[in-house]
Amino acid sequence: MTESQRNRIHQAMIEVVSQRGYPETRVVDVIGVAGVSRKTFYELFDSKEDCFLAAYDVLLDNLLKEATEGFESKAGAPWAERVCAALELLLEHLAAHPDEARFAIVEVLAAGPKALSRRDAALRQFTGFLESGRSETSVELPGITSIAVAGGVNELLYSEILHGAASRLPSRLPDLMFWVTLPFLGAEGATAERERVRLAQLRS
Repeated sequence: MTESQRNRIHQAMIEVVSQRGYPETRVVDVIGVAGVSRKTFYELFDSKEDCFLAAYDVLLDNLLKEATEGFESKAGAPWAERVCAALELLLEHLAAHPDEARFAIVEVLAAGPKALSRRDAALRQFTGFLESGRSETSVELPGITSIAVAGGVNELLYSEILHGAASRLPSRLPDLMFWVTLPFLGAEGATAERERVRLAQLRS
């Protein structure tokens, strides 16, 4: 039962924070949505921050697993197609779960230094999908290339989600693939990749 309660509290934290914002979220709000007692909450978490971080860790782990599944589903395909599959699943998940999107991308910035550290670590995990693109370019790219690209993608997600437009994230995939692949494939290759993805979306 404890694990079930923990999961309910995680989901309640995501729901309440996405609706009220992290600063305005109170433990009493979370336990009200989760349907658990204050005693149960504090048996599982030390504080609101501790609960936020636990929920964030679980959510980001699930998002990373989903993106990895997309990337690995295209084993043997060109790197750009593998990255596209990972990014497509990520965008579709965020669009389908706007509360999770706001929690993970927007509200994490208001949750304090520990949350920001988690967010930075998460961005670096996602650079793993980009780093393998170095094998498809003859250009000697700076070491910061992948983290810069990942940060740019995150900034676009932030802007869309902040303005309540998480549902249109999948439509951004062609343009995102242009910017993701540009350093690795050059302008011609990135343009071709954007067109490939755009046509694939039209056919689906």
